[in-house]
Amino acid sequence: MFDASEIKVVILDFDGVIVESNDIKDRAFEKIFNSYPEYSEDFFRYHKKHVSVSRYTKFDYVLEKLGRVGDMDLKNKLLADFSKYTLELMYSAPFVKGAKEFLAAMQDKLPLYLASVTPIDDLNHILRHLNIRPFFTDVYGCPPWTKPGAILDIVNKENQTASSAVLIGDSYGDQRAANETGIHFIGRNSGLGFEDPQPACIIPDLTSLSTIFKTVHT
Repeated sequence: MFDASEIKVVILDFDGVIVESNDIKDRAFEKIFNSYPEYSEDFFRYHKKHVSVSRYTKFDYVLEKLGRVGDMDLKNKLLADFSKYTLELMYSAPFVKGAKEFLAAMQDKLPLYLASVTPIDDLNHILRHLNIRPFFTDVYGCPPWTKPGAILDIVNKENQTASSAVLIGDSYGDQRAANETGIHFIGRNSGLGFEDPQPACIIPDLTSLSTIFKTVHT
């Protein structure tokens, strides 16, 4: 476990860290993929294998398999349908245990950032609905950002070093982004799993984080 007193910037993933929404994305993808029954199992398998990849890349895979590479009308329809389904379901998604309390406790102690593979427009819409946008200094979505790119921009914006920042994420994609950018990583076990070597710190939810950080940032 790193020294929490050295942390000056906290970056959080959204799905599976702030809200229990991974199954929502699964259901939305499944609904779309079922429109192509001969490929649906393959599409869903690809989605689960590349859980941290953006919806844009996943729908590029769909177009490739359908023999419709470059068909922007279809891609835009898939993106619009996915956004519609997820936004409808997201309104009832519960917070990860301790997440809202952590945000409230740390809001005035450390700069909090959000970095997600959800497109920025959808992300801001969801955050406003959940009444948690004010907790964050800034929010990064994909597009236009990749997660490593967002992390590097945040560290630079805060005029900090990588060793002063931590990412809280729930997937191997988050783990890779932290490793690639050299920042600390806390894994939240949402069921997605991580790569070996496993993260040094894996937590079941966010209830313990308020105590860890608030104790040293008072």
